[in-house]
Amino acid sequence: MAQMAMKTPAKRFAAAVVGDLHLSPKRMDLFHQGRKQLRDCLEQEKQAEGARTHVFQLGDLGAGDARPGTTQCFQLARHFMEGFETEWKLVTGNHDLEGFEDFDSDEANLIGWKEVFQQEHHWVEDIGPAVCIGLSTTRFREAEYSSHEVYVDEMQRKWFLEQLQVYKDRPVFVFTHAPPLGSGIKVLDELHVKNRCAWLNHSENPRQFIETVARHPQIKLWFSGHFHLSHNYRESIGVYGNCAFVQVGVMGDCSRDGFRQSRMVAGDEDGYELYTVDHGTGEIRLDMRHEYADGLPVPNVLLPEEEILCDPSKGWLCAESSCLIDEDEAITHHWLDAGFQCLLSIQDNMIVEYDALTQAPVGIVCTDLAGREVRWVDLHGCELPLENGYAAVALELYGKDGVERVERNRSGGFCRVFQTNKYHRWLNSQTVDVGKTTKVALQ
Repeated sequence: MAQMAMKTPAKRFAAAVVGDLHLSPKRMDLFHQGRKQLRDCLEQEKQAEGARTHVFQLGDLGAGDARPGTTQCFQLARHFMEGFETEWKLVTGNHDLEGFEDFDSDEANLIGWKEVFQQEHHWVEDIGPAVCIGLSTTRFREAEYSSHEVYVDEMQRKWFLEQLQVYKDRPVFVFTHAPPLGSGIKVLDELHVKNRCAWLNHSENPRQFIETVARHPQIKLWFSGHFHLSHNYRESIGVYGNCAFVQVGVMGDCSRDGFRQSRMVAGDEDGYELYTVDHGTGEIRLDMRHEYADGLPVPNVLLPEEEILCDPSKGWLCAESSCLIDEDEAITHHWLDAGFQCLLSIQDNMIVEYDALTQAPVGIVCTDLAGREVRWVDLHGCELPLENGYAAVALELYGKDGVERVERNRSGGFCRVFQTNKYHRWLNSQTVDVGKTTKVALQ
């Protein structure tokens, strides 16, 4: 079991960071166990270092049997958070606004959340040496496409910039449900990228957050959840400039790779240490240490080689994008420049669209390319050389069953809409039977 770094500065803080909870009344034993483990870690820092302690939770509070997004779910989560017996704050996740049974609008749902938790959905928490800022998603029913896109509205974005001006000389830690585009965090192409709900404001100028980080070097850490992945990947911590973007796993049994993990960050005015708390083993692992004044251009990531998760047989669960068991199983990228700062990658029998500036995946063009040929065509329907994608108005996929044509979307790229608004689907799924409305649950 790793020992936490011991220092005796004048000011010290310790904060547990809890990812997607998805509390289930039937499995509260897991959450009580995880909460106790985090409380013990914080208590150790408090007793040994005199640290001021906090807990930050990243949204998505309830599982299906807790009726996510409802008042009942919020009350269950509040009771759970109070059990940490220290100061705590939350941000909203996408599932926190799907309380269709209790609320008829996103605004009403958010008001219901605030009333239960008695806090704003955007906040500043001064933890001594550092300042923490939380930003929340505010739309679900009103989303143009996927309701699961984590969307920070204009009011919060302006407020965020104002706070960065106020705290320009203080280290800032940011907390959101999903990470920013360009953060380098591991993402699932066939799920979150395909449905365009991977990054903050995925469908509407997603680069703005990484651009904000570039302009504000006081942003040192940015925590996010959303993907239900563990910390055992190299890409569980991404670095851009002087900021580390930190993936936070799950405490319950909704993990996609079998690990149940939370984070703890502890530090002082000189820097911080970042830990993984493994709820399965109870062990604490030092993942990163960074001193603000040491001149390093990036934080020093300390994830042990022997604990890096790598299973090429499960595709996206491999932590190494170039990992080989057999050369025939290598993940290869054949790149096509589509112009308009858009790159297409032919990989794993899919066509994935990437943002050229951030080198991040932003959408899926084709989910099954097997046996088909890719061609660019111009305005007159003539085939173009593959290197002249910038002049193409459409991409055509030729196979034995015919030709599939994909035209540019309004953003200039080629990625397609695969997931529509969940609330609209829910409304359409209701059936009227003898004057009574029956609600059909969506998977």
